[in-house]
Amino acid sequence: MKKILVLTVLLGTLMGGAARAASGEFIAVEIEVFRSWGFLGWGSWEAAETRFITSRFAPLEEADAAALAKLYALCAVESAAADVDACGLLADLTHVSEQSNTLTAELGKDYRVVLRNLTDVTVGIVVGVDGLNSNGNEPIHGDASDRKWVLLPRQTVRIAGWQISEDEALQFRFATPSKTHSPLAEERGGIAVYAYLPDPLGTASARGTEAGAVIGQPTVRIPFASATTAPVETIAFDYSSDSIRLGILCTETSGPGIRIVGVIEGTIADLRDLRVGDVITYADARPIDSCQDLGDLLATKSAGDRIVLKVHRADRVFLMTLELGG
Repeated sequence: MKKILVLTVLLGTLMGGAARAASGEFIAVEIEVFRSWGFLGWGSWEAAETRFITSRFAPLEEADAAALAKLYALCAVESAAADVDACGLLADLTHVSEQSNTLTAELGKDYRVVLRNLTDVTVGIVVGVDGLNSNGNEPIHGDASDRKWVLLPRQTVRIAGWQISEDEALQFRFATPSKTHSPLAEERGGIAVYAYLPDPLGTASARGTEAGAVIGQPTVRIPFASATTAPVETIAFDYSSDSIRLGILCTETSGPGIRIVGVIEGTIADLRDLRVGDVITYADARPIDSCQDLGDLLATKSAGDRIVLKVHRADRVFLMTLELGG
């Protein structure tokens, strides 16, 4: 009996899980992927597969704890001018939270970040993708100085790209390392959402950008003053893979080479149009006579490396160079 081997390692970001929103106390976050199913660019946005990993809670930084104590005291003294709901949230805020999730990235697919405000107050949200702020395309600082999207009470918004002007954004798309937009190599493969609660007596000294339609429509500035320097909640997604994957199902043949019997959607094999029925006889000038031969070669590779395959198709024989990603 011929053995079939899956030449993709489904570890870390690719194991288990189901499409779901990652939810904290203040915000819920979901990643959606656009999947084409017709002509003329038709398709639909579908929730991506994510898996919860860990949560941790830490006491507020000393400076933020002191600032919140003063703010809460002012809530009572200046109750007529204060936002009652915001005061109530600050009264119970003693810790910050950080949640980690993994996410299945599908190469070549557009995606967007869906944010839902779970509170009855306006919140400030920073969306960092590969270390860049989606609102302005600048590196993330990790404190209240980061430019924010401002969500109204119970509002849901969709961020689909890095906003580079009032009416233009760069669409998010999963890509191999050489095509990654961010220059911050150590930050690539990650999406992080940081939440800030409002100062109940805040002024217009700090500003953010209201999250309207991200692609093709202007945004509107509204005031937002954060009650803390550090985010009170962070929800992060790691979409880098722990292992190198090609994305094919293969079986041995009766002669030289291995035959592709399946191509996994969203992998480099799918992106470069490897097809069911193709036979691979060489990889990096090494003969490939079993699925294990190819698997062993991939185990020596790193994200961003290239591999050259000799491919036999019904009508031709050719070399194909593939850039490997996680």
